Amino acid sequence: MQKADPTYAAQLKQRALSAYKLGLSQPGVCQTAPCGAPYFYEEDNWKDDMELAAAQLGRLTNDAVVLAQARQWAQDEPVTPWMGADTARHYQWYPFHNFGHYELSTTDAGAGHVSGNSADGSTGQPASSYMSMYRTGIDAVWRKAKSNAFYRGIPFIWCSNNLTASFAIQCGLYRRATGDETYRELEQACIDWLYGCNPWGTGMVVGLPAKGDTPEDPHSSFTHLHNYPVSGGLVDGPVYTSIYKGLLGITLHGGDEYAPFQSDLVVYHDDFGDYSTNEPTMDGTASLVYLMAMQEYEANHFKKR
Repeated sequence: MQKADPTYAAQLKQRALSAYKLGLSQPGVCQTAPCGAPYFYEEDNWKDDMELAAAQLGRLTNDAVVLAQARQWAQDEPVTPWMGADTARHYQWYPFHNFGHYELSTTDAGAGHVSGNSADGSTGQPASSYMSMYRTGIDAVWRKAKSNAFYRGIPFIWCSNNLTASFAIQCGLYRRATGDETYRELEQACIDWLYGCNPWGTGMVVGLPAKGDTPEDPHSSFTHLHNYPVSGGLVDGPVYTSIYKGLLGITLHGGDEYAPFQSDLVVYHDDFGDYSTNEPTMDGTASLVYLMAMQEYEANHFKKR
C-alpha cells in the first residue's frame, strides 16, 4: 500500500494510531448492546487486541515504548482463556486465538530482543517465550482432546467451528515458528473436523467440497428466500445439547436428517431454522480463509523444495 498509494497509506497509519490512543485512554471491553435481544456478544478480554495493535504499530513506527506495551499485555494474558475450558459465554474470549503473540515473536526475534527482567542482569525472556505461551494453550486443549477418537478438545459452545479454525491457525503458527511437530495431528484433526471427519459425516463449509456432504440449508436469508448460494461460508457448528435446548425461536423446517447421530452431549442440524449451528459467520469464514491460505502456502513451499 505504501508504494501503490502513499497518501492513502499515511491516512490509514494515522487512523490506526488514533484508534490505538483511544484504546489506551479508554481501557476495557466494548460489548454489543443487547437492548431487548436475548443474546449478545459478551467479550470479556481486551488486552489481546491491544497487544496485536501495539505489536504491529510498534514495528511500523519503530516505537520502543509501544512495543514494550505490547510485551506487557502479552504477559498479562499469555493464554486465550477458553483454551482448556469446558464452556464459555457467547464470544466471551474473542478473537479465539492471539495473533499478537506471533507478531511479537517475529518482531523480537528479528531484533534479537528479549523482554522482562532476569536475575543475571539481562532483559529477560527470549522471543521464543511467546511460542511457549502458544504451546501452553495448545497443550491445555490437547489434554482434553487426546481421550477421544476425533481429537476433540474444543468446547461445543456457540460458534464452535470458529474456535476450531482459529485454534488450528494457532497450532500452525506454533509449528512453523518452532519446528515442533508435537501437535501436528491435533492441528490436522481440527481441519479434518471442518471437512467431514465428525460424528455427522458432513463438511461444515457451504459447498466445499463441491461433491461432498455440506450444508445445503444454511441459516441465510439469501439462500432461504432466493436460493442464492453462500458457498465458502463456514457455519457455526455443533453446540452442546443443553445449549441448543435452551435457545429461543429455533424450529427445524426440514426435519433432522442427522437424527441418528445426535446425542445428549452435542447436536448439529443442517436446517435454516437452527441459527445456533448452521449460520455462516463472517469471522469464522475469515479464519477459515486464513487457515486454508496457510495450507496452500505450505503445500506450494514444500513442493518447490
